[in-house]
This record gives sequence, C-alpha cells and structure tokens, in this order.
Amino acid sequence: MATRSTVPMAACAMFLAVFNAPAAQAEELRLVTPPLSIHREQIRPPATTLPVPSGYTREHVVHGDRVFHGEAANGQCSVCHGIDGKGTPNGNDLTAGMFVWSDGSVNELKRTILHNMAVAPGMDGDLKPEDVDAVAAYVWAISHQDL
Repeated sequence: MATRSTVPMAACAMFLAVFNAPAAQAEELRLVTPPLSIHREQIRPPATTLPVPSGYTREHVVHGDRVFHGEAANGQCSVCHGIDGKGTPNGNDLTAGMFVWSDGSVNELKRTILHNMAVAPGMDGDLKPEDVDAVAAYVWAISHQDL
C-alpha cells in the first residue's frame, strides 16, 4: 500500500516542478540578463578621444556624435541605442563590435543606417548624406573604443 501513495505523491511533485519551472527560469534569466539603459548610468563617450576610422577625420566623428545625440540633423540614434550606445530594449548595443545587420565596417554601418531610414522615414531625423557618413564613422568609433 505504501507504493500506491508514493506514486501519486511523486506525480504530484513532478507536476508542481513543471508548473513552477517557468517562474524559476524567468528568475534565472533575469539574473543573467545585463542591465538595460534605464538600470545603468549612461556615460556619453567623449568624441575627441574615440578612434577615427580610416578615410575619415576627427571632425566626422565629432559631427557623428552630435547627430547620434540629437544635437545636429535632428538625429534620433541615442533614443533607441542609449546615450552611451550600449543599447536599450528598442535598440541593440553598438559598442560591443558585434552587429546584427553589418560586418562593422563604416560602409556597412552606413548601409544599415540608410536601410533603417528607408524602412521608417523620419524616425532617424533629418539626416543628409554627410550626416549619415558622420554617424556611421561615430558608430564605428564607439565600437572600437578602448574600454
């Protein structure tokens, strides 16, 4: 008779373990997920100390910094990618050097920016070709900075 009561108890314990697994997994994922922009201090990297990509000048990087942060061409990059470029729930981390839509070269970053502008017109600001060049150089620079 003892075995009859053990089997239902074991089944009940397994059911409860499966039922509680999503909560445990969610807690576990919460612990390993890096903090998003609202949970960390965002420090804007100084454009004057960032590396400059080949074929571009310090002025390109500085102008790209201003566009990225909405101080020129009504740029909106930092709204989604964060003031520090490390990402938010709406935009990926641009400082890690790993890009979803690009190989990380300035030309490919520029292609990605132009694609985003075509997909959502007006959402990136009022960028002209020279602004796109500059912000691509800036994104390259923040992805190659010494941390």
